Amino acid sequence: MTFYTYGYLTTKHATWQYARLVLIIALLAIFIGLFIYYLKHRWNIKYKDLSIITGTLILLVLGFQVNGLVTLHTNSVQTGTITATVKTVAKQLNVAPAKVAVNATTTTNGLLFKTPKGYYRADYNSDGSAYVLEKVALHHPKVTLQKES
Repeated sequence: MTFYTYGYLTTKHATWQYARLVLIIALLAIFIGLFIYYLKHRWNIKYKDLSIITGTLILLVLGFQVNGLVTLHTNSVQTGTITATVKTVAKQLNVAPAKVAVNATTTTNGLLFKTPKGYYRADYNSDGSAYVLEKVALHHPKVTLQKES
């Protein structure tokens, strides 16, 4: 069973988004260079074709970037709800949030919390607005902790 620490939940945002931005900027520079060279030498149309290909690549990468940003936003919202839950549980148990680990990255029914005081399960009501926290005993738990990298 994998448990995620509070630090992991707050720092797991994707850094590959920055790589895509660098790629877009590089492709944009290449596109501008090829287009300017084509405008100076209109007789050589291969630069026009290369600038069109580069422009198409820019649009493709921009589409991936927008899709990635939407996914990142959705994950951030879900991470915000689970980190708020971890903070609340830590406050209820009088422990630091950094010492609490949870077995999921989204808020679900039957969520397990690993604390220095033991394991706890959160059972949510039907609309998910409140939960009951109860201490549980895990038999032969094989626990791995995902910490921030």
